[in-house]
Amino acid sequence: MNNADVRRSLMIDPFSKDPSVLEAIEHDAELAELAYELQQQQLQLDDAMLVPVPPMLAEQLLQLPQQPKKSARWYSVLAMAASVALVSVISVGTWQSSYAKDLGSHALAHVYHEADYLQSHAELQSLDDVNLKLASFGAQLQDWQDEIIYARYCTFQGVRSLHLAIKTAQGYATVFVVPKQAELAMVSEFADKRYQGLTLQMPGANILVVSEQKSDLNTLPQKLSDKLVFSA
Repeated sequence: MNNADVRRSLMIDPFSKDPSVLEAIEHDAELAELAYELQQQQLQLDDAMLVPVPPMLAEQLLQLPQQPKKSARWYSVLAMAASVALVSVISVGTWQSSYAKDLGSHALAHVYHEADYLQSHAELQSLDDVNLKLASFGAQLQDWQDEIIYARYCTFQGVRSLHLAIKTAQGYATVFVVPKQAELAMVSEFADKRYQGLTLQMPGANILVVSEQKSDLNTLPQKLSDKLVFSA
């Protein structure tokens, strides 16, 4: 596969796991940068998908032909704008479904995507603040002792999730709280040449733990199983 083919593959699927694509990226810095930029753009589109659609929009559009003629121009503009917005949402959703493969690859992409931002914004998070965010997922950390240095909402296939970073002996580990609604294939373990991770299937969400250190995966999952409690 030549560079042009690799670029086309990345444009179609920024998170491609094709062995030829991965090998090309590994040996070509420009291709690696392109892959990273495309993945960033896709994750930003994920965030944009969280913009709520007004619940009465469809009904209002259906009623447009019944409006008085004197208001026809105004409603035509509204209808056109709404149609463009709707097509954009559908198009982005279709593109998302084409690249999304599984929870693990999505988690790794998020780790790379937010690495620089996390490093510059890492600060101790109070357990109350973290639990306030977890409450929207029906979860709570009870009697948690480890320092949490990052807590920010993110998205997995358009589903709002939570990105946590937990301080460890050798740095930090990333934890994602991903609701079951995220339409991504389940993987119990995943890895690339830098990170490794695993998935805990808990009652209210899938919990993904990612770290450069295998020792973190030997201890943190059990702590989360014991301390992360979901309401019935």
